[in-house]
Order: sequence, then structure tokens, then C-alpha cells
Amino acid sequence: MSKIVISGYYGFNNLGDESILTAIISNLKDRIEGVEITVLSQEPKFTISKHHVHAIDRRNVFKIIDEIRKSDLLISGGGSLLQDVTSFRSIIYYLGVIGIGILLNKKVMIYSQGMGPINRPINRWFTKLVLDKVDYITLRDHKSENLLKEINVINENIIITADPVIGLKKADIELGREILIKAGIKDLSKPTICFALRGRDKTQNTINVISKVTDRIINEMDVNVVFIPFHLGEDINILDDIEKKIENKAVFLRDKYNVEEMLSIIGNLDLLIGIRLHSLIFGAVMNIPLTAISYDPKINNFMEFIEELVYCHINDLEEEGLFNEIKDKLVKEEEYKLELHNKVNELKKRLSINEDIILRLLQ
Repeated sequence: MSKIVISGYYGFNNLGDESILTAIISNLKDRIEGVEITVLSQEPKFTISKHHVHAIDRRNVFKIIDEIRKSDLLISGGGSLLQDVTSFRSIIYYLGVIGIGILLNKKVMIYSQGMGPINRPINRWFTKLVLDKVDYITLRDHKSENLLKEINVINENIIITADPVIGLKKADIELGREILIKAGIKDLSKPTICFALRGRDKTQNTINVISKVTDRIINEMDVNVVFIPFHLGEDINILDDIEKKIENKAVFLRDKYNVEEMLSIIGNLDLLIGIRLHSLIFGAVMNIPLTAISYDPKINNFMEFIEELVYCHINDLEEEGLFNEIKDKLVKEEEYKLELHNKVNELKKRLSINEDIILRLLQ
């Protein structure tokens, strides 16, 4: 029986990262019979109940060493783990876990990660030192590959695949339909437009623009508008401010949804305006037209990967342009869906390379 340890940003109540874990676990179980998986988690009990795998406290160094020692493979899995913009300590943590795997002479794989930004010279040096010694590195975009070249990583086994979340299976939309109706949407025959905002980008301009555009599209286009928090702890505040400011009735979801429920909700949309990366990827999985507002290069990288443009950077958000963007996307909805469907299928094929590599490593 193969034993795999997975390290990542898990157990933090972030739907995007939980969806990464869902996708990785699903792919592993589909391809490797009887695989035994242990996840390093902030909340092991939550991870065990949600993902039906073994989990240990990601802060317990002795348990981490013991689990990696007993494993056949360590996966550093998905997301933007190796960056030093949000925190100096996080990149040291993830590189440290990888280093434990290397020191214990285990097979180690970086799984469809987005690299960077890595700004501090010491972090660049440490990243190169560690990544040169892992067995395989798969990346979710070309810009991550460029960063590794920039910091002189010389590992010969670097392959671009796709974000793990793109591998999620499409959900039945009936459950999401029920959730939206219960939340207050009375007529789903109207176009339904969703905003997936990010609490950390809460500025007065963002609140003003989104509020004004919400009122305009309801008044002038006769649509439903729904706001979805992808990170419940961070995103509620900006939703509260927008709800107080708008004049019309929009729906604000405030419950905690699992991956299947969120996919199902998004499957009922006609357009998703997303700042959070994984809201955009969920939209792509469910074949929903997307408008991306960027706060980080990873948004640009994903949209470039599906051959689409980012609408604007969060700092450049303005009312008239966003209103016209929404009108244009709704007019061309069916054409856009067909193009997106073909692009996502191609990404799913590329993503399967990860499990091909894992099977080789385990053999």
C-alpha cells in the first residue's frame, strides 16, 4: 500500500485551498488503488471529517517527521505556497517541510504550484537550494517557470500542468439552485450575476464601484445579483459594506459551503466577476463566463492560461467600464461558453500528468 503525505494551506477555512486538496485527493484515489493519505492541517479533525483521510497538526514537528518517515512520497500540494508577499514565515515553513522529506531520503514532488512572488534574496536562495533537490516540480503556469529560471533553479524535472482545481468534476446544479432560492432569489429565469470579492482588497473605491454597478445592472438589465464569500473569515466585511450601500435587493450568501455546494451554486450563474483565483477556476470548471479583476499575478497567469484577458487591476476599477464589460459578456454568453469548455478540457488533460509522475515515483 502506498503512503503519501500532503503539505499545503489546509484547515484554514479557505474554500480555494480546500478545493485544491479535494482535487488532489480525488485524483490520487482515482489512480492509485488503496492509497493511504496523510494531510498536514491546521485543524486535523476538520480535514479528517471533510476529506476522509488521515490528518495531523501541521505545527507538530515531531509528528510531521514521523509521518514523512513512514511515507513513500511527500507532495507539496497546489496553491501559492512558495511566496513571501503575504508572510515571511510561510515560505520558510513550506520549504522546511520539503527539506524534511529530502533529509529523510523520500520521494518529493511539488504539485501544480504557482510560484512567487519571492522578493527577499534569502528566500530566493533557500527556494533554489531546496527545489534543486526535489524529484519533480509541476507548475500551474508559465510565469512560475520563468521565476524558477530567474532564481537559477536547475532541476531538470520541471513540467507545466494546470491548477489542481481545474480537475474537479462538474457538480449537479440542482443543489445550488435550491440554495439560491432559499437565500432570496425568486426568479432564476433572469440572468444571474455573481461577485466573488476579496476582503483584503476592501477600499472605498472598490465598495463604491461594485455598489453602483450592482444597482445599475439590476435597474437597467433586470438581473439577479449574488455575492459569494470564498474565504468566509476575510470576505464578509466587504460584503456587509456593499449591502448597506446599494439601493436594490441583492443576495448575500453568508453560510459556509463545501466544494460541491459552491460548484453547484456557480453552475446556476450566467456570469461570475471574480477577484479570488479559485472563484474563477470554479467558474471555468462549471463553464460559466468570467470577468477577472486582478490583485495578484496569479490571476493574470490563470486567465492567460485559458487565453482570456484580465478585465483590470483592482486599483483601476471604475464604474462605466465594469458595467459595459458585464453587458458585453452577457450578450456573448453562449459563444464564450463553447470556447471556455474546449480550453478547460485541454487543461484537464495536462493536469493528469501529475498522477502519471506520481505513479512513476511510487514504482
